[in-house]
Amino acid sequence: MRCWALLASVCALCVTIAAGAFAADIDTQIKQEEEKLQKIERQIRFHEVELSKIKGEESDILGELEKLNKQEVLTNQRIELLKTKERKLEGQIKELSAEIAEKEAFLTKAKKMLAERLVAIYKFRGRGEFSMLLATDSLHEAMSTTYMLRRITKQDNELINETIDQAKELQGLRQNLEKQKATLQAQRKEQEKEKAILKETIAKREQFLEKLKNQKEYHAQASKELERSQAELERRIQQLLQEKQRLAQLRSGGATLTRPKGKLSWPVNGAINSPFGTRVHPVFKTKTVHTGIDIKASKGTPVKAAEKGEVLFAGWLRGFGQVIIIDHGGDLVTVYAHLSSMDVSEGQRVTRGQTIGRVGNTGVTTAPHLHFEVREGSKAVDPLKYLGQ
Repeated sequence: MRCWALLASVCALCVTIAAGAFAADIDTQIKQEEEKLQKIERQIRFHEVELSKIKGEESDILGELEKLNKQEVLTNQRIELLKTKERKLEGQIKELSAEIAEKEAFLTKAKKMLAERLVAIYKFRGRGEFSMLLATDSLHEAMSTTYMLRRITKQDNELINETIDQAKELQGLRQNLEKQKATLQAQRKEQEKEKAILKETIAKREQFLEKLKNQKEYHAQASKELERSQAELERRIQQLLQEKQRLAQLRSGGATLTRPKGKLSWPVNGAINSPFGTRVHPVFKTKTVHTGIDIKASKGTPVKAAEKGEVLFAGWLRGFGQVIIIDHGGDLVTVYAHLSSMDVSEGQRVTRGQTIGRVGNTGVTTAPHLHFEVREGSKAVDPLKYLGQ
């Protein structure tokens, strides 16, 4: 990340700065540029937060759309299944209707035939038994004829009654199938209604998703433009620091610092919640090299100088917020970042254990803590190598 590179370059510049007063106009310019940098950083953080929110909403909408699309597919499948069942019932109803029509036609014909037979029998019987005997060759034949006529009439009646019963049964089956068809049609209408609601919901979610994409593009573009402005400001600050270094070298006349012997003292008391080395950034969730240690402490806790030295930098740096850099001599530098306030100024001599600022969460942080670094020249080293127990 550029913030680490910027801090490294500032440390490299600061290590070589001698004690003494610096030109007021350069200090003023640096302060003005740092204020601009703070404003840009706040704007970048705003856009980053908005982007994070939008990505979360986008993810939720995409998940919701996936579920809605699955529901739509299932609804379409249910509708097609209901249509298939309807077609099957319609075929069965058609077959039953044809069978009923056939039975009714047979009943009409059978009733007509039975009526004709009854008329014939009535006429035949009206002639009397004597006439029947005369019309036949024997008594046996006459009795047989009478018996057959009666039997035929009985069978005709039985057949008609059976056909009527069958027709009634078929009518009942058809009515049952009609009811099933009506139920299926009602279910299909409900599914069609659900499908319409799903389509409308999907369309609205897709419109909202498109709106989120446009917002995401806007915030991403704004962040890029701000980052370009930020890079330009950082270059300007580095130029001013170099000019400050040049003037300091010209005006230097103070005593030279010598590298301290022994261990450094802890700037604050607290547990280390992020060690030196490779880690996943707590805000950006990217894999980065952590050039110091993060010491957990409450906001406002006094931060003390790890060793005597001279304040080379006291200002704002991107990502680190308010930062103090102290030169202890012999290319040994300590860095104190994310401060809520600073109690020292550039060029000031400090003693070991002196309060130089307060713990805060300025810059890019998730909670108040002290980011503490030890550098040998511009190279960051593990602070635990220097800190005492």
